Amino acid sequence: MARVLPLLLLRLSVQWSGLVHPGWGFNLDTSAGVEYAGPPGSYFGYAVDLYTQPDAIGVLIGAPRANTSQPGVTEGGAVYLCPWGRDGARPSCHPIPFDLTGDRMLTLPTGVRDRVDYKSRQWFGASLRALRSSVMACAPLYRWRTLRPAREREPVGTCYVAHGNFSSFTEYSPCRRGNPDPPGQGSCQGGFSVDFTDAGTAVLGGPGSFYWQGQLIAAPLHAVLGSHNETYINQAVQGETQSRARQSSHDDSYMGYSVAVGEFTGDLKQEYVAGVPKGFRSVGYVAILEADNMTSVHNFSGEQMASYFGFAVAVTDVNGDRLDDVLVGAPLFMRRVSESSLREVGRLYAFLQERPLSFREPQTFDGPHTYTRFGSAIAPLGDLDQDGYNDVAVGAPFGGEDQRGLVHVYSGSRDGLRTSPTQVLQGQWASAGALPGFGYSLRGAVDVDGNGYPDLLVGAFGVSKAVLYRARPVVSLDVELQLVPQMINTESKDCMMPGSGAPVSCFTVKVCLSAVGKSVPATMEVELQVQLDRLKLKGSGRRALFLLSQTSLHEQRLSLANRARPHCVALLAFLRGESEFRDKLTPISVGLNLSLDEQARQGPHGLHPILHPSSPQHVSKQAYILLDCGEDNVCIPKLKLSVTWDRKALLVGEENLVTLALVARNAGEGAYEAELVLVLPPEADYVGIVRNESLSLLSCSYKAENASRSVLCDLGNPMAGQSSIALGLRFSVNRLEQAGPNVTFEAYVRSANQEPHEHVFEAVTLPVRVFAQLDLRGVSLPPQLVLPLPDWAPPSAELSTEEQVGPLVLHVYELRNSGPASVGPSQLEVALPEKLKDQFVLYLLELATEGPLTCKLDRPANPLQLQMSMTGAEMLLNDSWAEPWQSFRRRRRRTLLHLRALAADRGRTLNCSWAECAHVRCDVGVLHKGESAVLKVRARLWADTFLKRENQKFSIQALARFDVLQVPYRIKPAEYPSGSVVVQSKVLWARSDSSLPLPFWAVLLAVFSGLLLLSLLVFAMWMVGFFHRKRPPQKDETNHQTQAAPASNGHEA
Repeated sequence: MARVLPLLLLRLSVQWSGLVHPGWGFNLDTSAGVEYAGPPGSYFGYAVDLYTQPDAIGVLIGAPRANTSQPGVTEGGAVYLCPWGRDGARPSCHPIPFDLTGDRMLTLPTGVRDRVDYKSRQWFGASLRALRSSVMACAPLYRWRTLRPAREREPVGTCYVAHGNFSSFTEYSPCRRGNPDPPGQGSCQGGFSVDFTDAGTAVLGGPGSFYWQGQLIAAPLHAVLGSHNETYINQAVQGETQSRARQSSHDDSYMGYSVAVGEFTGDLKQEYVAGVPKGFRSVGYVAILEADNMTSVHNFSGEQMASYFGFAVAVTDVNGDRLDDVLVGAPLFMRRVSESSLREVGRLYAFLQERPLSFREPQTFDGPHTYTRFGSAIAPLGDLDQDGYNDVAVGAPFGGEDQRGLVHVYSGSRDGLRTSPTQVLQGQWASAGALPGFGYSLRGAVDVDGNGYPDLLVGAFGVSKAVLYRARPVVSLDVELQLVPQMINTESKDCMMPGSGAPVSCFTVKVCLSAVGKSVPATMEVELQVQLDRLKLKGSGRRALFLLSQTSLHEQRLSLANRARPHCVALLAFLRGESEFRDKLTPISVGLNLSLDEQARQGPHGLHPILHPSSPQHVSKQAYILLDCGEDNVCIPKLKLSVTWDRKALLVGEENLVTLALVARNAGEGAYEAELVLVLPPEADYVGIVRNESLSLLSCSYKAENASRSVLCDLGNPMAGQSSIALGLRFSVNRLEQAGPNVTFEAYVRSANQEPHEHVFEAVTLPVRVFAQLDLRGVSLPPQLVLPLPDWAPPSAELSTEEQVGPLVLHVYELRNSGPASVGPSQLEVALPEKLKDQFVLYLLELATEGPLTCKLDRPANPLQLQMSMTGAEMLLNDSWAEPWQSFRRRRRRTLLHLRALAADRGRTLNCSWAECAHVRCDVGVLHKGESAVLKVRARLWADTFLKRENQKFSIQALARFDVLQVPYRIKPAEYPSGSVVVQSKVLWARSDSSLPLPFWAVLLAVFSGLLLLSLLVFAMWMVGFFHRKRPPQKDETNHQTQAAPASNGHEA
C-alpha cells in the first residue's frame, strides 16, 4: 500500500509556557465573533475560505472526517456553506453536494466489473479555495484502484469544482492517470494544497509524486469545467501543466505541501509558489515556478534542519510598494536558549520583493512561546486598519491558555511587518481529547459584512468549530492641546477662587478635537480626561488644580461629527500657594487621555468604531513656573561641599561616635529643592543633628530604601546664590565586625535644576583598627611558705595522702580582655618548677579552668596517686582557699621573728633555668570585651626537699605567657597582643623565743661578764675623782656649828 503523507496535523505533544490575555489588540471584534459548529469529530474547520457573491455571502468550511449521504462511504468528508450571520442568530451550515455518489464500478479490460475508487476516509474538504463563483475542494487521500488486474489502491487524490453558485460540479483528478505507483503519481495526493490565480488557473500541490519528490499541477478553471466526462474518468485537461520528476536526490522533499500565487518576474503574469518543507536534506525551501513550464526561477532556503520551512506559504504586499512579498512558515523552528538547549518556538519569514526576482534579507518573527506551532498557517488580511498597508495573520494552533490556540495579527508598514503583533486572538474552547487547533486554518482579505474592512475566518478543527472575526470601523482623531500662558508668573494673580475670592495665578487648558472614519456613525462620542500635574505621584500633592472643581482631574464627553470642524473646550486652572509645594522647577505636565465611548451608538453595520493606534490617545503639554533666574528663566547653581570629622580611626567593638561637620556653598544662581545627601555605610547609624550656635538647624530626615540608607537635609527652596550653610551630623559606627579596612561616608549636594553628573561629591574615609587590651595576672596562694611547719613531721612510712607531702600551694592565672575588640583563639602556657635534682619542688595535683579555655598538662598530675584532699579540691573549684589561708596566717604570726626582713631577702631562685618544669598548655576561645579565662593549678610544696636545705630561702618562680593567634574580624591588627607574668612562691625560715633553751655555762659567762664590766666602770670613775669632790654645805650643818661655838669659851651660865 502506498505511503500517505501526514495531513498537516503534525500531532506531536505540545506544551504551553505562558498565558495570553484573550482578544487584546486592534480592530478585529473579539466580543461579537460569529461562531460556526459542525458535526463533532468531523474536523469541521480544518480548511476555511470566504465566499462572497451578490446572492450568496457566507463562509466555506471543510470537514474532512464528516459522514455524508454517499452510499457505502465512511467519513468521506464534506464542505459546508454557512451564512455569515448578519442578523445575530446562530448560523446553520449545510453541506455542499459536490459528490453524492459512492464508490464507482467499472468493467476492467479483463472483463471483470470491479470497484475502481475508494472514497471512505478520503479527507474531502482537507483543502479548499474559492474564486468568484467557483469553489474547488479536494480529497488528498482519495484512492484509485488503477486498471491493473491486481487490486492496488493508490492515494492519487481528487478534487471537485463547484461552479455557477453551486449549480454544477466537476471532478478533477490530475494524478489519476496512466503513471501509477510511487515512482510516478501513484502517491500523488493531488489537492493536498490548492490556490487560484487571478486569471482563473487552479494550482494544486501533489507532495507524494515521484517517490515523494512532490509536484505542482496547474490547469485553467474553464478547461477543468469543460473536460468533465462521466464515461472517461481519466480524461486529460487541455492546458494543464505539471512539474516533472527530478533526480533521486530530491526524493522525500514534499514539493506542493503548500502553494500560493504571486507576481515576481515583472511580466504581470502570476507565478506559482510551492513549499518544499523537506527539500535540501530536510532544511526546506520554497520555490517560485514559472507558470508556463513549471521551471524554478527563484528559491528561498530555510536555515534549520527539520524546521518544516515551507509548511505554509502566502503572498501579499506588506510594505505598500505594489510588489508581491513572500511569507513562509516554519512551525518546528527551534531557538537556542543556551549552548546545550533548544526550544521549539516556530518562525515566520517575510521576504520583501525589491524588484523582479530580487528580495531583501528576510524579516523573521519567532513565536513568543514554546511548542505552539507558530507559523502553521499564514493568511493575508488585506488592509485591516485602512492605513495603506496590508496586514497578515499567523496561526499558532497549540498556543494559548490550555493550548486552545492563538492567532497573531501583524500590521504592515513601509518597512515591512511590524515587529510585534497588533492583536492576538485566543481560542475559547478547551477539549479533553484532541487539541482544539484554533488557528490551524485561516482565511482573510475578504469583506463579508460590507463595511469596507476585510474580515478573518479562523478554524478550530479539534472541536469542529470556526469563528468569523469582523473588522471594526477605524476612527482617526486630530488632537490639539494648548496651555495659555505656558509660563506661569506666581506674582501675577489674575483669577479669584470661587467662594473665598482669594487671588491666584491661573492658566487655560484648551483642547480641540476632530474625527474622521470610514463606515462610522454620523456622530461619535469621545471621552476625554485632563490630568493636571500628572507626573506627580499620587499623594505627593498636585501643584495645579482646576478652578471650578478644585481637583486635578477633569472628565468630559464630547460628540464629534464625522469629518467636521474641530470642537474645542477651554478649562481654567490655577496654581496653588507657594507654601503648599516645594517643586518650582519641574514643569507642570498636563495630560490628555482620549477614548471612544463603547456604549455609544454602533455603526451602520452593527459594530462599534475603534480608535486607530496611530491616533494620539495620550497627549501631554508642559507649563512652567516663572523663576527668578534671568531672562532665560534658567537658574544655574554652583554648589560646593566641604566636610571635616572628629575621629582619626574607628575601633572595632566601640560605639565610635563620629561627628561630621559639613559646609554647603552656592556660588551660582538659586538652587531649587537643594538638598544635602549623606549616604550611610552599612556599619553606621544616624544619631541626629549637632545643635550649637555656630551650626544651622536644618530639617534632616533619615531614609531607608532597599539596601541604601541616607540622611537628607533640606538646604532651601531655593538655596540662595552666594550663600553657605553649615551643619553637623552625628553618627554611631559600631557594626565593624565584617567591615573592611575603611568605612566611607559619601556626601553630596544636589538641586532640581542641576544635572546628576554635576552633583558635588565628597567622601569621608575613616580607617578601621582592631585593638584589644589583654592583661595576664597571676597569684600564688599563699605567697609565702614558712618552714618549719608546726605539727608536721616527715612521714615514717611511704606517702599515702597529699597532706603528707607538705603545705598546699594554689596558683591562679587570669587572662582578661579589657577590650574594646574581641580576640581569639589564643594560647596560654604556664611553666611550673617541679623537680630539683630529681627531688620534687612542687607536687602537682590537678588543674581547673573557668571560661572559654581547655588546658592540658604535659605530664600526669599526682604521679604517686596520693589520696586527694576534698578540702583542697573544693578550694580549687570554689575559691574557698581564701579563708583558711587567712586563719593559718593568724596562728603563725605569734611565732614569726624578723619575718619582714627575711622576706626581703629573696634567697635562691628556682625557675625553669635551674629546675625541671612542668608545662601547662591551654587553648583559649574567643574572649569578648570584659570576659576572662582562669586557670587554677593546685599543688603541694614538697617539704622534705627544703628541710634538707635548712635555713636556705627559696623563690619558686612559675612563668605564664599568652599569645593571641587570631581575631574574629575581616581586618587584622597590626600586631597581635601577647604578654607574660612571673608568679612567685617564697619559702622562708623562722625561729621563736622558746624554741631552743640556753646552756648553763652561757648563763654563768654572761653574769661574770656583767660583773667584770661593772667593776671596770667603778674603777674608772674613782680614778677620775668622781668619789673625792667637795659637796656644797648643807643648811643643817651650818646651824649646828653656830650653836656649839659659846660652849667652847669656858663660860658657864
